[in-house]
Amino acid sequence: MPGAGDGGKAAARWLGTGLLVEEVDNTVTLIILAVVGGVIGLLILILLIKKLVIFILKKTREKKKECLVSSSGNDNTENGLPGSKAEEKPPSKV
Repeated sequence: MPGAGDGGKAAARWLGTGLLVEEVDNTVTLIILAVVGGVIGLLILILLIKKLVIFILKKTREKKKECLVSSSGNDNTENGLPGSKAEEKPPSKV
């Protein structure tokens, strides 16, 4: 009979068709879903941080290469490259 003698047991619903449906505790399911979602979120965060660090490292390497190229003017170069600190010699007349 519906509602007769529930005396502190798990809540149950009586449907009009004669079926008794028990309410299920979803705590374990929610914990599992939270853990799975947390792991997926953590993996995404780690991949984003990895991409960001690689991007920053590439940018700093490019700046170092530019500095090395632009400051490589030696005084004893005779090939006349632009940016070199060698004195320009007037062309010799033969």
